[in-house]
Amino acid sequence: MGAGATKTVIKVAQAVGLEEKKEERRPAMPGEVEKSIAMGRSGLIRNQKKAAINLYRLSRDSDRVRNQIVEEGGLLPLIQMYRSKSSEVQLLSLKTLGELAKTSSNRVKMHENGAIVPLLEGLKHKKYDIRETSVWAIGNIAEYDEARIRLVAEGCTPGLIKFLNEGTKENSLEAELIGLKAAHILSQHSKNHTRMVRDNMLPTLFDVVHSPLKSIKHKSLAMKTLAELSKHESNHKRIKDLGETSGLKRIIKLVGYYDDSVRIYAAATVENLAQNQSLVGELVDQDVLIPLKEMLKSDKHHAVLRSVKAICALAKDSDNQKKIVQENMIPHLLKKAHCGVDEIEEAVTKTLALLAQSNVNRPKILFHGGFKPLIYNMNYGKNEEIKKESKEVVANLFKLPGAKRDELVRKAADKFRVGMGARDGDTFGHGGGGYGGVGGGGHRGKGGV
Repeated sequence: MGAGATKTVIKVAQAVGLEEKKEERRPAMPGEVEKSIAMGRSGLIRNQKKAAINLYRLSRDSDRVRNQIVEEGGLLPLIQMYRSKSSEVQLLSLKTLGELAKTSSNRVKMHENGAIVPLLEGLKHKKYDIRETSVWAIGNIAEYDEARIRLVAEGCTPGLIKFLNEGTKENSLEAELIGLKAAHILSQHSKNHTRMVRDNMLPTLFDVVHSPLKSIKHKSLAMKTLAELSKHESNHKRIKDLGETSGLKRIIKLVGYYDDSVRIYAAATVENLAQNQSLVGELVDQDVLIPLKEMLKSDKHHAVLRSVKAICALAKDSDNQKKIVQENMIPHLLKKAHCGVDEIEEAVTKTLALLAQSNVNRPKILFHGGFKPLIYNMNYGKNEEIKKESKEVVANLFKLPGAKRDELVRKAADKFRVGMGARDGDTFGHGGGGYGGVGGGGHRGKGGV
């Protein structure tokens, strides 16, 4: 079949509805925005429909045209069109508002001129496609902090939860992604954390992350939102007491999830929960260290960073410090102490400093060569706080007089300069090419000191 015949067949198929027509995108013509806005002010449904179709098409042209529609007074007609008797006009007005909310300058003007009201009303509409469009538009305008706060304060969360729990349409999984994205954006302001939890967002998020029917994208977005909401300490008890199974156990189980895009946010949630003195010990008692240690072995930097930060938060508790070392975490931490990522290296040093506060831990830290990254940071560290902390910890580790300690540090620094070029695979344990060179020639860092 020739190319001409193929085009003819496609046109016939489109004409009878067997194949979807490709949308034609026409550029905005001079004066078209003004005419469409003027037509939108009409009380006639016929004119409103034409205006809604044109404004929606124009709003998809570019950011320049989106801003032009708002600057030339298009918001008020669009808000009025949502109250049209035609559901098609209502839908197109919400779609256009959602497109306009893609630019930062428009979000501010939309918030100031009442465009949030139709979006909130759209959440309660009897038609599913209008509710879906409203959720999508809310996700766009919520990128503006003030709009984000107002949406939650004026009751956006219950409508969003209801939408996420519907799941009756064929495309419901795609629609749920839109809802989960909106929920995550709304959760990114501290003023919304307690309100969203009070509005009962937690059960819906937990249902998503534990459902075998949801994709990794669904679970990741839900876990990201949970991590955000867990930043507020007043939410910790609700997370802990959620459902028949302890919320802590469910979070810990997710730390061991096979996909990084889920477990890194579970680890971030553990880090947030560990700030609570009543939970920091319970997390360790419920074996959170086991999945965290597995994550620490990952070759993905983002997974390692989340794991180390969670361990560091847990190590602020004196009882946990001993349990972390008993879990044989030191060798795994040391393997990441020279990974080349500053944030990870600093987090490891900070964790070692906390663990060294326990007298019981110090011999094991010395045995494994845990003093080496501390010595490096006290001499070459970029972070002044960690530099100072490392110096104090090293002083306590060796329990030597000041002059002797300074001599040891100087020798370690000299050996480090020589050993930098001779790093081998076993950096911390064996030989003189190690991290700080203190322990050169001895097995597992014993010999040099």
